[in-house]
Amino acid sequence: MIYKSILLLVLLSVGQIVLPSYAQTAEHITPGPSPFEHGFNDVKLLDAYFGTAGKKIEAEPGDKNVPLTIVLSNVGTEDISGIQGLLSLPAGFSGAVSNNGLIQADNSQTATAGQSFTLTFFVNVDKTINIHDYSGTVKVTYSRLRENGERTAFLDFNFKVTGKSVINLKAANPFLDPASNNEITIQISNAGTAPLNDVDVVIQRDQNSGSTTSSTNNLQGIVLDQNHWKVGTVQPGSSNNFTIQTFIPQSVAGQTIHAPFTVTYFDGQGNQVTTTRTVDFIVGPTSSVSIIKLSSPPYLLTAVMQNLTLGIENLSPSKISDLSISITPNSNSLKILQDNKWFIKEINPLEKTDLVIPVFADKSIEGQAVDYEVDVQYTKDGATVIEKQNFATYIRGVIDISVHDIGLTEIAGQKMITGDVLNQGNVKAVFGQVSVMPLDNQAIKKSSQYIGDIDIDAPVPFNIPLSYDSPPTGDQKIQVTLTWKDTLLQQHTMTEIDTVSFGAPPVQSSDNANASQLQIIILVAIAAGIGGIVFKVRKKKIVLEKKIEESS
Repeated sequence: MIYKSILLLVLLSVGQIVLPSYAQTAEHITPGPSPFEHGFNDVKLLDAYFGTAGKKIEAEPGDKNVPLTIVLSNVGTEDISGIQGLLSLPAGFSGAVSNNGLIQADNSQTATAGQSFTLTFFVNVDKTINIHDYSGTVKVTYSRLRENGERTAFLDFNFKVTGKSVINLKAANPFLDPASNNEITIQISNAGTAPLNDVDVVIQRDQNSGSTTSSTNNLQGIVLDQNHWKVGTVQPGSSNNFTIQTFIPQSVAGQTIHAPFTVTYFDGQGNQVTTTRTVDFIVGPTSSVSIIKLSSPPYLLTAVMQNLTLGIENLSPSKISDLSISITPNSNSLKILQDNKWFIKEINPLEKTDLVIPVFADKSIEGQAVDYEVDVQYTKDGATVIEKQNFATYIRGVIDISVHDIGLTEIAGQKMITGDVLNQGNVKAVFGQVSVMPLDNQAIKKSSQYIGDIDIDAPVPFNIPLSYDSPPTGDQKIQVTLTWKDTLLQQHTMTEIDTVSFGAPPVQSSDNANASQLQIIILVAIAAGIGGIVFKVRKKKIVLEKKIEESS
């Protein structure tokens, strides 16, 4: 029993020693920092880039006095003013204007609460700097309105030395052959230090009609397989190529073509840039080595039976004889409808003869050019000569336009010349326009109407309102003129002369008729009165003369 009492006393003593080292009262417990409590500045960084406010530019090593813009926002509850900035950049960047080694910027404006503002610093970029991302720190000092003293904020930011993109276009093979198909390779190169991203190229065609001059940029008569190319990304110091299949007509032989291209791409800052570059081509002269000159039509029609007339001219002062000519087209879709070999007995000096060749061009090659290889063998001055030549023709669709049902109608009190335009060809005409001109009555004024595309097998109606100085009457002769352009944008014109009836002149009203009748009655009455007076005077004169005779 005594041992139990001693053990209990020992346990109580140990508890009094051990427990106080673990137990603390509630008033001595200090809470840790709350994760939901944060300190906020009045200024927040939004962006940093080379360029001015709202306009990013590319920058590369070696640039001097280039603007670096920091975009900030006043996220406080009070307006701020007296804004100043000090810039700290890595080695290799320095201020354009020396100010004790500091790069400073001021903003004299007031930034209202919730408004963004900018600080623009002008810096020099050393040539040793790499095209890379860099970090910097800006110290912003400002004052809050209705509060004394200045506040300071230190903000870290990232910016990029992007490099600069320099674009150029040139022809890898600028010399072209006339009257034949040419494959043109255009090289788009980047001589800069930043990539050209998503490059898109469009050739600008001038659709105005007119003859080609010695120096042209309208590509008139030149056939291209396409006019839009997606080139992709062109890395710095490299180039990408795209090709154009083109047919050069004989009419531009010996001339220079200036072809304008519009290039759109994204630069190193992500800006979309659109620029124009001109590529020059030189068309070679017509070959004069051969004494035989071939002349062919510029185009053939599709899906119709027709004749290809090939002219053969002897350019030499000597007669050539026993000509053998074979012609082979490079397309299976163009058929020569007889043996492709022809024989000509002779051609005198400086004279010309024609070969009439029946051909058929399939619809599948509409809009393309077909090359023909020509093998010629003849005898000249006792010697046999063998030559190989070529020519080409463009294959175009058939446009067969006619005007029908010309007449006069009245709609809502407005007189109109109406009719239908019908295209019985196999391709549509474009840029259609109808005009009406009087031939008899010059009081009617010339009028016109644009009707647009003239599709095949579907009449296109026109109704042209007439204007005139005085309403015409009776039958009037008019001339209807239709103009349109074909697939080569060459303009065509046709005229139709017709007679339309504007009706009889208006009949006078009954009031006018009654007034006229009344005037006639009055005139008759007056005439009768005058006649009566004359009759009485004559009668008295006769009686007086009888009395005088009787008295005598």
